[in-house]
Amino acid sequence: MKKKIPIGLRKILDQEANDKNRLFRIEFAESPLIKFVDLDNSSDFYFEIMRVIPASGNNKVAYRIKYLPHSEETLSPLETNVSLSNFRAHFTKWKNLLIESNKESPFFDDEFEKTYFEEIAPQFEIVEEDANIKPFSIEQQKMITAFLNKAEKVIKQRKDDSKDSKSTIELIGKTKSEITKSTKKQLIKNIKTIIAKGFKIGLQVGEKLLIEFSTELAKKLLLGP
Repeated sequence: MKKKIPIGLRKILDQEANDKNRLFRIEFAESPLIKFVDLDNSSDFYFEIMRVIPASGNNKVAYRIKYLPHSEETLSPLETNVSLSNFRAHFTKWKNLLIESNKESPFFDDEFEKTYFEEIAPQFEIVEEDANIKPFSIEQQKMITAFLNKAEKVIKQRKDDSKDSKSTIELIGKTKSEITKSTKKQLIKNIKTIIAKGFKIGLQVGEKLLIEFSTELAKKLLLGP
């Protein structure tokens, strides 16, 4: 795949891939060539490099891009052609919009879930330096999947049709479906969120999930090799 990308563009992308604080994952395909996807499972924000447009006549090489959002005023996508020199400006603009969208919102954020999340957070500190750019190993992914299956069972056993239960089941399902494409840090964040949601559903639910994680996964995922 890397030899299908012009070197000038690849240099920019390599710098982004090494950003330990990045907020997105990277997907490769035939079309679009590259897609950057918001790590937030509830988000549909993305940035696509759709294709390279060869030089023709007086027109220089261009890159067809599409991204959502493209401004603070709208949630509609922008699709346009850019030069290599303009590409970084568009990508930086999109990243800054991601940063803004992740800031706390007193109006929209669930204060109960946030409180539980922050309380359990110290138990989920991952020490590996590559946690924001690499996935867990295949064996670790299997263990995480087993935990997620147990978490789903614990919640479904309540036969609770509440909004909190439904959103937790939905997050568990999405986490399982994207486990092979998620970084270590994103998976740990999702697990924290699932357990925090569990505490909001009920004290016993949250405790069961936290104990299951602490006894089965914590040492194998958080402490490094």
